[in-house]
Amino acid sequence: MNAVRKVLSSLLVLFLILNQMPLIGKVESNTLQIGSVKGSSVNVYSSPKLSSAVTAVLQKGEEYPLIQSAAGDSADAITHKVTSGNTLWKLANQYGTSVQELKRLNGLKNEKISLGQTIKIPQSVQVHQVTSSDTLWKITNKYGVTIDDVTKLNALKTTQLKIGQKLKIPVYYYEVQLLGGKKGWVKKSHLQVKTSKRVVMGWSFNGTSNTYIQQMKNKPNLNVVSPRWFTLSQSNSGVTVKTDPAYTEAAHDAGKKVWPLLGNNFDPVLTDLIISNPHKRQKLISALQTALIKSKSDGINVDFENIDIKNKQDYVSFIRELKTALKPHGIIVSVDVTRTSADPFWSGSLDRKELGKLADYVIMMGYDEHWGGGPKAGSVASLPWVEEGIKLLMKDVPSHKIILAVPFYTREWVTDLSSNKLRSIDRSMSEVNRIISSKGLKKVWDPKASQYFVQFTEKGEKHQLWIEDKKSIELRMKMMKENHLGGAAAWYIGSETSDIWDVYHFN
Repeated sequence: MNAVRKVLSSLLVLFLILNQMPLIGKVESNTLQIGSVKGSSVNVYSSPKLSSAVTAVLQKGEEYPLIQSAAGDSADAITHKVTSGNTLWKLANQYGTSVQELKRLNGLKNEKISLGQTIKIPQSVQVHQVTSSDTLWKITNKYGVTIDDVTKLNALKTTQLKIGQKLKIPVYYYEVQLLGGKKGWVKKSHLQVKTSKRVVMGWSFNGTSNTYIQQMKNKPNLNVVSPRWFTLSQSNSGVTVKTDPAYTEAAHDAGKKVWPLLGNNFDPVLTDLIISNPHKRQKLISALQTALIKSKSDGINVDFENIDIKNKQDYVSFIRELKTALKPHGIIVSVDVTRTSADPFWSGSLDRKELGKLADYVIMMGYDEHWGGGPKAGSVASLPWVEEGIKLLMKDVPSHKIILAVPFYTREWVTDLSSNKLRSIDRSMSEVNRIISSKGLKKVWDPKASQYFVQFTEKGEKHQLWIEDKKSIELRMKMMKENHLGGAAAWYIGSETSDIWDVYHFN
């Protein structure tokens, strides 16, 4: 968020063993499934077959969203036709086997292979021996596979099973969403999987404790709230702390997590003074850790903007040290970033790739395409502009870690027709509705922005508004689901109209 309006994780907890509900079947739409590599490395294939091209190699612990699953090679024999450059070592590496096993299966006395030769690839098929209590439904449910695939693999003519009968269980693959919009298939057995709930967040701003508490009530889909409690300062600890136990208690009673916001007041000099000094960083982190634990907070939202580009790596160090300090307490760290642009302070000072590795969530502020005080009237956040920003961020940050911040506000652009001077006024959704009603205006759909637009002229001034409303938020939520994002964050709770809650959710 910028100075005019602001301010303003995952879905995953690392490395849960695969013993939960499988992806096969229905997964609730407000959740994501995330795969984490179990072994030292794993191949990603272009299709759910070992014989397909290897498009990437993931290392232990890397995590990405799971899109869908499919039965793989086990229903059919796997063979490979030798092409130029192939060696047994390369084939063993591609198919996840050993040179010795390839030699044994193919009756090879040495490692020499010839162009065009057909090489048999060993298959690892699970086998289940039927017990007295087994049914086909129970067995397929246990292994997370479909009845159709088991029936096909075992050439079953009936669903009736015999005690002691051995059933082959097909190997499944997960399709994963990689960086840069790329996708690929990984053997299910190579991943640990966690099902996680998407974040539906809102910042509290410009009110009192009582109004903040009222704003979060009767909003069951809102699961994270973020009050502005921490601000960088020149105090001994480097931070001003204003926690509110009543707010935390009310939020927790309502089933919501609390991620207080830490801001830097858009002050590059003060930010440099603190985060460039390791001793001052530690004092700041210690003060934050104490305050977060004492206030029973569940996370923190770090919103440092307008950072001097010379502090790019200092900021990475601060987030790394903050995460290290808070991890033992289970406190989530989320970091706000602007949409990628050419601006060295507002964009270039943020190392999104490193921040994405360290933080639990990276929140992209998907607004201020046309900013207050800017030279041109336009949408706060046209949908194409927002989606392009998400695609750029997905080059550096796994999509399940990305939360898209959406605007619950817009701007009224006013142009003096005599001087052509432009100014803007921030408007809440309710204020916009009152303007439309009082002026008798008719909304017109702007296909380029993917939102409604109105304009009128009075007293020698032209007024223009690109409207944020139920429709624009609905389109953003749809785009978030399609890109497998970790959630949404709204700037700010209290500025929306009541109908927004019909669409501001992932259910």
